Amino acid sequence: MKSKLIVIILSLTVLLTACPGPQKPETIPSVSLREEWFPSACFAGDMMAMNETGKANMINIKIEAGAEDVDPVKLVIAGSNDFGVAGADRIITANSKGADLVIIGVINFKTPTVFISLKDKNITKPKDFEGKYVGVMTGNNTEYVYRSLIQKSGVAPKKINEVEAPFDLATFIAKAYDVRPAFVYDELVSLDAQGIEYNTIRPEDYGVNFIGPVIFAKREFVEKNKDTVQKFVNALAGGWQAALNNPAQAIEYLKQFDANVDAGRETKSLIKGHDYFIGEDGKPLFLSEQRWNLFVNELIDLKLISSEDGKRNVFDSSFVNNYYKGSK
Repeated sequence: MKSKLIVIILSLTVLLTACPGPQKPETIPSVSLREEWFPSACFAGDMMAMNETGKANMINIKIEAGAEDVDPVKLVIAGSNDFGVAGADRIITANSKGADLVIIGVINFKTPTVFISLKDKNITKPKDFEGKYVGVMTGNNTEYVYRSLIQKSGVAPKKINEVEAPFDLATFIAKAYDVRPAFVYDELVSLDAQGIEYNTIRPEDYGVNFIGPVIFAKREFVEKNKDTVQKFVNALAGGWQAALNNPAQAIEYLKQFDANVDAGRETKSLIKGHDYFIGEDGKPLFLSEQRWNLFVNELIDLKLISSEDGKRNVFDSSFVNNYYKGSK
């Protein structure tokens, strides 16, 4: 009898040991993304990520707007934000000065910068800039695209009358100068709304290999939080796919984010920018190593960075590549 009791006790002990206790729910990480500019269609994929695909990927994403006096690069370096949006040239330049940032995704795989002129000016190619007044935004990413366009088109810089152009379109419409830089999904939408006819010169048609804004973070954060970074990238890539498939919903989320947003205008902006947001090979956030190297060479040719800076390991495409491998 005693031996049977011992057997029963041992059996119960084995069963209790084999049965797992209550499982702790997985901790859902929370991260913040600092935008480069005011709320606009450029936030569309991020809005879908914050409201939909973030939840599907078990990550909470907080979006914080940018402004003229907000610097995402400084805020990410300081640890105020986990991720930021900025021009890739700024990330490389910051690293050359001691920062250790890494780009993990590309919002516009080709530059959204174009050059516009009023229709009656009959300016249809870069060579037509000669003898004209060209608006330039000094120190702005659009200036570098302009310099590259002039260099690659065989235009004589000394034959161009450069003037400083403001962000506002009023002086352009008033014909204070002949040509100015614009974002294909911003100023062009404003001109369309006013029924103003214009010509557009796209740098990509002349061999300019600049890219648009990128997503970046501190290298230390990326290396220590690879699972979180992967979830974030998955949510963002999926968010951009969803936004491009359903612009109305993406802009509705944008309107909830900022009541001052003109939903009609930003919907048109998102649709107009589709070919820039869609990503290389139709993959949002994706950029090939080949296209990245072409961009870096542009910066070196313009003497914006040294060849040594160009060799730095700044671009990490592994997280975006993992997303598309997993989505097949």
